[in-house]
Amino acid sequence: MLKVRRTTAQAMDGDWAMRSFWLEEALEADAGMEVSALSGLTRADVCIVGGGYTGLWTAIHIKSRHPSADVVVVEADICGGGASGRNNGHLTNWASKLTTLVSLCGREEGIRLVNVSLTIGSEVRAFLDLHGVNAQIMHTGSFLTATNTFQLRSLEKMLETHDELGIRVYEQLSQEEVVRRTGSTRNLAGLYQPYVMTVQPALLARGLRRIALGLGVRIYERTRMTSLNREGKPSITTTSGTVTADSVVLALDAWASELPEFRRTVLALGADSIMTEPIPELLRELRIHEGFAMTDARTLVNVLRTTVAGRLNFGKGGRDMAFAGRVGDRFDGRSLIESDLTKELISFYPQLADARIVSSWRGPVSRTDTGLPFFGSLPKNRGIFFGHGYSGNGVGPSYIGGKILASLALRQTDEWSTSGLVRTPKNTFPREPIRYIGGCMVKAAVATKERAEDQGRRPSLMARSLASLAPSGPGSTGKSRRAGK
Repeated sequence: MLKVRRTTAQAMDGDWAMRSFWLEEALEADAGMEVSALSGLTRADVCIVGGGYTGLWTAIHIKSRHPSADVVVVEADICGGGASGRNNGHLTNWASKLTTLVSLCGREEGIRLVNVSLTIGSEVRAFLDLHGVNAQIMHTGSFLTATNTFQLRSLEKMLETHDELGIRVYEQLSQEEVVRRTGSTRNLAGLYQPYVMTVQPALLARGLRRIALGLGVRIYERTRMTSLNREGKPSITTTSGTVTADSVVLALDAWASELPEFRRTVLALGADSIMTEPIPELLRELRIHEGFAMTDARTLVNVLRTTVAGRLNFGKGGRDMAFAGRVGDRFDGRSLIESDLTKELISFYPQLADARIVSSWRGPVSRTDTGLPFFGSLPKNRGIFFGHGYSGNGVGPSYIGGKILASLALRQTDEWSTSGLVRTPKNTFPREPIRYIGGCMVKAAVATKERAEDQGRRPSLMARSLASLAPSGPGSTGKSRRAGK
């Protein structure tokens, strides 16, 4: 069994008891320019709430288009302290979401968004290189695999849709090929696409922070928004001051579920991760030592990738849910399911049974019914904009999300502000406590269904029926029932 060694987190202050492995590493390498918390009253052209990928990309895109714009970013923790510093660092695209994008946005726009998303990795890498940011980007490509026979059909259906729409992204792999190229006999078949890269996620977040500061963006960390003024000129109140702006951008992702406007459109779920000690020789034996990224085609998705230091990072999503959208500190700290994660990792790679786990952590993930984010403005105040709901797939798409929000905040009419992802979300999820109780039942049904499928058994009708209500996640390869399935 994998041996677990708990690390000592290097928190920036006493309110945040533990950081992810990624953020600890990033802060030890370079904590970045110190910024203060907001104090008193201030005014800006654009105020962005949230210092993660979406908020920082939005600020950077705005300043790149209009250098004179006064942009403020307020962040409750530190930039990268949320999901942007805790994810698995797959710099991916929307190729697996083609079916849903076409259903939501129409054929032409859906195909356009997929094609645009395929360039995210190269554009982000070029941008970081231009600004001298080393975020440990590796051009790995990515494997999407079937680990049981029931998942094979979902991969086949996705390929059929891609063929019908003329999209050529994936290389189909036989079992022999996928085992050879992923090093795991658990994979029965798979698809490979070359456009995905991996990144050290916290280094990316902290690098974007440095770039934004260099462009003149005012960043206030440890500045939590306590209220949002929806009447008249937009403004936010924080724990230590107030910002009034022509445009307010809510870049909160999972934390958006705490606002009443999004409580029934976004679910805040938990994701857990573990990191091994450096094991370069083992990775070389498995032939996954030169950069590797893999996801399997299940709802409670398994996500794996290697690092530049020869470690293996393994994560799993959807194991917990916030009641009434109250994220709080529910998803902070060390993973509560380390033993489950280690067993799952060993099921892919029995050769790692003696490797040590040196860190584990958890974090919040947003989920929408379609697995895609949505953008727009609040009906009560058209100067307040929002963008969230990446559903575990935001590292790359947040780059596009920042473009959309920049166009909206600047009142520009272009391909971003008129994108099919700019839409009014529907109140899909039921009210509490039905949502939480029902969500727990659906989550349990998904786990039961996938456990039966792993054992080669057909799941019960009840498990299949309840599991079909689950919102789409990063492992989903098609449209959800609510998107028209």
